[in-house]
Amino acid sequence: MEIQRIILIVDDSKNIDRDIKSYSTIFEKLKEARNLDYNLIFHTRKKYEEAIELLQDPDIVFDVVIVDHNLSEGGNEHSGDELIQEIRQHINKHCKLIFYSMGDLAEIFPNRLDLINLFNLGIFRFLSKDMSTSSTTLFGSGQMQLRVETIIDAIQDIDFVQVTLERYFAEYREVISDEMITVAGKNYSVNEIINLIKKDADEGRLYKSNLAESVIIHNILTGGK
Repeated sequence: MEIQRIILIVDDSKNIDRDIKSYSTIFEKLKEARNLDYNLIFHTRKKYEEAIELLQDPDIVFDVVIVDHNLSEGGNEHSGDELIQEIRQHINKHCKLIFYSMGDLAEIFPNRLDLINLFNLGIFRFLSKDMSTSSTTLFGSGQMQLRVETIIDAIQDIDFVQVTLERYFAEYREVISDEMITVAGKNYSVNEIINLIKKDADEGRLYKSNLAESVIIHNILTGGK
């Protein structure tokens, strides 16, 4: 069973549904070319408040969130960078954030300090919407392919403990569906632990720390064998 990577795109473009179809088509071609072992599931929201509501859903934890700077066409009172601040400060400190806009950063943020503060929130990458892939093999428009390639890059940068657990869970799902993991005296399913790691929650960090400690102890006791 393949891993599902969940992507949220917050963009008030009228063409967003068409764009998602292009992203999906390009990804399937890149998946085959690069031998990727996961699928992409896309969610979209045009309004700031709707995006916040979805991001706060306890049953969905996004791997990558792509945010358009200008959300004014959707009647939003908040900009994309305000959404990024809300995500990082109150919702998810760990997901990969991709920020894009029609203009360049100097135009969007004439005050350099505002730009520095934004990137200090942990932006994985900034894309101008007119930027195109450098690949010589195209599976669609160059602009669309670059965005998909950036999503793939972001996924490759995901925490290795999370990735290892996800692959383990995907391979042995039927065997370990009822398996529970105890962290700080509370039992969690493997999937819950993965989500806690994705959110960078205290329990997720504690599990990773405990796991690293157990690996070190095992290596000491076995002499690294």
